[in-house]
Amino acid sequence: MTVSTTTNKVAYIGNGVATSFAIPFPFLEREHLKVRQLLNNVQTERTDWTVSGGNMVFATAPANDAQIVIMREVPLTQETDYRENEILPAETLERNFDRLTMQVQQLKEQADRAVTVDIFDDTDAASLIPSIRQAVSDCAEYTATASDKADIATDKAEIATNKAVEAQHTLSSKTDVDLNNLTTAGKENLAEMLMPDYSRKVVLSANVTYTAACAGVFCGYYRGTSGTGTTYTVNGFTQTYSGSFDNAGMPTGASFFVFVSKGESYSAARANNLYFIPLKGVAA
Repeated sequence: MTVSTTTNKVAYIGNGVATSFAIPFPFLEREHLKVRQLLNNVQTERTDWTVSGGNMVFATAPANDAQIVIMREVPLTQETDYRENEILPAETLERNFDRLTMQVQQLKEQADRAVTVDIFDDTDAASLIPSIRQAVSDCAEYTATASDKADIATDKAEIATNKAVEAQHTLSSKTDVDLNNLTTAGKENLAEMLMPDYSRKVVLSANVTYTAACAGVFCGYYRGTSGTGTTYTVNGFTQTYSGSFDNAGMPTGASFFVFVSKGESYSAARANNLYFIPLKGVAA
């Protein structure tokens, strides 16, 4: 016969029903056929088959999704003994050439599945596979480490989120402005912050409109002719204080002491002593 195809193996997928599978390549002996099955990542060799009419017939149908490979594996030997002046039948010579061709195809199929290097690469073949395995192992280790760190980062992000929610709830419960939320020391500190800071007082002039740079006290005093007194204006609201006479017939003074907020305008007329005093708890 001739070997007119370079194929020396064929693959099928079982369906749990079919038992007969075609063999599309020539072979010399039944023993030269091998069958391997891959099912659930487990590879086994099957021997429960016969050859009939160019087909391989299994005693038990390959399971559903089982991968079946039928391949030709010819022993790498030459068993014909040629003798001097002996008649050499053409069939014998052709069979030996067929066997040799099948052996070459077999080696080619194996080479096609082998890991090779560039023709100019001087990598030692003995160290190639170990280095590849080490690279795969390292990659798997790095992947596992990255996965662990990702899990840790996820856990920390979840903790941070929970803490943020907890802080929000805490702040929400503390937004009640009732002074009962403050400790005694806190109440004392708050009261102290609302007191005028006399060390920062600013001397003002009468009949000049000012704008408060911060919260504070606008105050003035007038001592002069009875009945005239002093007038102050805060944000357009005007209040007049009139002087009088005391029991000794001396004119008494008129004074005012007004809290103003940052940005409010204020002025006073006929004031002898006029000041703006920032509160202790605010910056000028």
